[in-house]
Amino acid sequence: QFLYFIGNMKAVYLALLAASACDASNLSDALGSLTFLNKGVWTSEDTITVLEQPSHYLEPENITKTDYAWASVGSTPQVYKSPVEMECTAGRVQSGYDLPGKNDCGQVAGGTVEQCVQSCCADTACAAWVFALKAASNLGPCTEGSACCYLKNQVITKKANPALSWGTVSRPPVPDSAAPPVGIRSAPPLGGVAAGTVELRGDGTLTAWTTENNSPAGSAKLSKQRKAAFGASVRQQGSTWTRILQTHPSESFTPGVDSLTFGGSPPVTRLQANAPSVNISLFGYSRMASGNMTRSHHPAIAFSMVFKNNAAVTQSVAAFFNLPAFHENTQRHGSVYNTTQAASAEVCRQLCNHDPKCMTWNHNNTMGCTMQSDAPLYGFEDGTASGSRGGWSRAGPNGITINKNVAGPTAGNYTLQATGGEVTVGTGDFQNLWGQFEAEGKLAGTVNTDGGHGAVSVSTDVPAGETAVVTIVLGYYFPNHNYLSQMLGNQYTKYVSDSNNAATMLIGDLVPTLHDIAAIQDPVLKSTLPVWMRDTLIGTLHHVRSAMWFHDGRWRQWEAFDCVNIDSVHNDGERHIPYIMLFPESTKSKLVAWGTAQQANGMIQEQLACACFYGLDSGFEHGCGREMSDVSTMYIIYLLELLRWNDDVNFVREWYPIAKKAADWQITVSTFHAMPYKLQTTYDILELNNYDAATYSTVFHIAAMRAMAKLAEFMDDNDGARYSTAADAATESLENIMWDNDLGAYIAYTGGKAVMSDSFYAQVLAHSIGLGDLVNTTRLGRHLDTEGKMNYDPFGLKILANRTVGKTLAEDDVWLMSPADHGSLRLAIGHGTVDDALEVVSRPYLRFTQGINDLWNACGIMRGNYTSFPGSNYITSHYGYYMTVWHTMLRMSGQDIDRHAGVVAFSPADKEGDFSLPVFLPSLVGSLRRSGDAMTLCVTTGSLVVKTLRIWGKVYEPSVRHLSGGGCTEWVL
Repeated sequence: QFLYFIGNMKAVYLALLAASACDASNLSDALGSLTFLNKGVWTSEDTITVLEQPSHYLEPENITKTDYAWASVGSTPQVYKSPVEMECTAGRVQSGYDLPGKNDCGQVAGGTVEQCVQSCCADTACAAWVFALKAASNLGPCTEGSACCYLKNQVITKKANPALSWGTVSRPPVPDSAAPPVGIRSAPPLGGVAAGTVELRGDGTLTAWTTENNSPAGSAKLSKQRKAAFGASVRQQGSTWTRILQTHPSESFTPGVDSLTFGGSPPVTRLQANAPSVNISLFGYSRMASGNMTRSHHPAIAFSMVFKNNAAVTQSVAAFFNLPAFHENTQRHGSVYNTTQAASAEVCRQLCNHDPKCMTWNHNNTMGCTMQSDAPLYGFEDGTASGSRGGWSRAGPNGITINKNVAGPTAGNYTLQATGGEVTVGTGDFQNLWGQFEAEGKLAGTVNTDGGHGAVSVSTDVPAGETAVVTIVLGYYFPNHNYLSQMLGNQYTKYVSDSNNAATMLIGDLVPTLHDIAAIQDPVLKSTLPVWMRDTLIGTLHHVRSAMWFHDGRWRQWEAFDCVNIDSVHNDGERHIPYIMLFPESTKSKLVAWGTAQQANGMIQEQLACACFYGLDSGFEHGCGREMSDVSTMYIIYLLELLRWNDDVNFVREWYPIAKKAADWQITVSTFHAMPYKLQTTYDILELNNYDAATYSTVFHIAAMRAMAKLAEFMDDNDGARYSTAADAATESLENIMWDNDLGAYIAYTGGKAVMSDSFYAQVLAHSIGLGDLVNTTRLGRHLDTEGKMNYDPFGLKILANRTVGKTLAEDDVWLMSPADHGSLRLAIGHGTVDDALEVVSRPYLRFTQGINDLWNACGIMRGNYTSFPGSNYITSHYGYYMTVWHTMLRMSGQDIDRHAGVVAFSPADKEGDFSLPVFLPSLVGSLRRSGDAMTLCVTTGSLVVKTLRIWGKVYEPSVRHLSGGGCTEWVL
């Protein structure tokens, strides 16, 4: 019996080995099949220069304040590849004018005109200056009646003032070659959807951490944590190569790599390095599954290291990850009760852990160790380390956990686990842990609760010519998501119990996770769309970094981390296509909140909390904002999308009364010849609400009325005719009042001849939801031609041209909706060639991928080609404007699917050649393919019922009518 038992155990062991090898092979194949369309190379010889770049407001790398917008106003530090020459040439000193406007780079008290000029030249964001011998009022460091120098990043307008001197300075444009490669300025966020993220940058550092409920309503994001570091080791026949996978490690005892090659496709990042006869690829990735918010909202990140052995002999390889028990370059301002000397942050942490009163601590070489009795939020402070009480413990045989035993949003834990080989763990001093790994390719296994760092390593052998994969998973669990003092919690606490549970779940689910990612990415990245469009479409998924999914089920999102209102309807409408397609329940959650906050008069309120680039709204989800033309209208359009795209009959029936009240309000405020009268828009800086009517607002009104008529028909509501009548009346006025035949365009607003390059965004929405053409397409084609000439900018289309009175900030700049919307309209009405349409669309996106190399930090507004920083981010970071390129994708396939009616229709823009084009519906991803006369529609995820199939208006008989994941239907043209 004993021998029988041993034999069985041997069989089980061999079976487990075989299964492990099979899993490793599957994991290697899944990683190897991922697609990256961008590439950046950063070397150990490359260096960074930080320049102040003019901005209205942007999100900087380092955030010092808590409970405040993550915004840098006037100018923003930006990294460039050294060296950068910015020679300043001062224009002549002039007098008699002020240069008013929201464009301050700051003020300098006292001095002379000459010193004011020098101050402007010293600030690379400064383009002009104004000097007052006696300041009219207190501002910044300047006091009323004393000399003051006002620095400006842009000249918007001039205003007579004989008491002032002024002038401009100029610099040559910063060349594109000064931009660092892709992956240095930004990278795809890694981490669960709406669960907190971190970026693995092209230099190997981990930065922009939001895993501890970091947000403008909480702690600041964590900037680079250089000691949170990956390492790799290769050993064979007495030789050893061991490196930190960073180009510029922070510690002298950790040698870095010569170079790293970066690629990113959210939610995946890849870094590649070379060891002697071994290629190393480090993949970071996290869950993202179409139609499954719960699965996607998982607080863990996998880091798989692939070793390709090019030698003729077996080599031993190992991966390493070190996680500090504290935060570098942060400070917590709390209730200090003791200050003492400590040689290091690690020692300060030990002192806190052994003092029952201590909850948090700060340490730097000047103040020593300060201990605090509370757990305040933290912000950036260069040279200071901070942390909370808590210790390390083992997390099963293959992991360790660090607990942060405090109260509030920073309470929680991290776990490191590993798989794919022999796993060892350890805690202690970083130098000692690295020394163990460097000497043995493994760790000693000592776990001390007070260790300043924790590390995990995983080692294996790679036969000649073979590949091995080892994986380290970072799980995190911080349950107390807050908005200021309100504790709202994280939804993921319903599915995971702690960080160890989160890590364990992901480590057993690596291949399915990658399959989920590929199911979203492959139909796009492996399509025949232009490369820049493919890369951009998947790149937009980085935007989810600003989402929150609270414990009670509410999904909410910031407008941006630097403009801190919650769920503004108009901004959500611009970015919503990937959300409603991948996570339709997130959109419905917002619609419930907006509908609930509806005013008694029927107006849908602009947003759920009001603020921008300053302090936060103390309330949350109370409804607030302005009277706008693209809010109540957008609510109506959302409902029609859910009906047509998702057959969401019950939801539409429930919220139809809210939409009807919104439509009725919309009619009551459309009093200027049946057009909306002086309503604000998402283009608020342009002040379109100062004019009786604007084309942008009118087209939105027409689209909403047409959508409302469709909804009324579905509801058997006889009021549908009233909404059609309202649309007809507004259309007639648009054609009679807003069309300028001499200009060959629809004027942006009454009383002028300005042309706005995104007046017809609502027509783009109408095309996408099957409402068809809202206006005269012959005129629309002429308008697009005029717009293309008058508003031309090499980086897109400037938003407003030909304005003669009332010039505003940013009207000569590129607002990132307009190029994609321009191209989408050309494709929809068949005006010009496909190449002509896509050329306009491509301009800003090529700028992100081949100019400023900042693909995962798309701004809302890009500087036009008239400054020293042409085509640079100017207003609001990580913004949703550029996500209207998803409409361009829909127009490339001519997708017009009505799930409620069972009608599946396409009119691809390319009528001649073969193609493979992505197909998206709520919770469905697929592809439409053509090869000669044969066409195929395949569903990767989700399901679709095809009752009627139309291609270019002609009805075909599909081979299969009920499609689900992996299923296809075919027909012949």
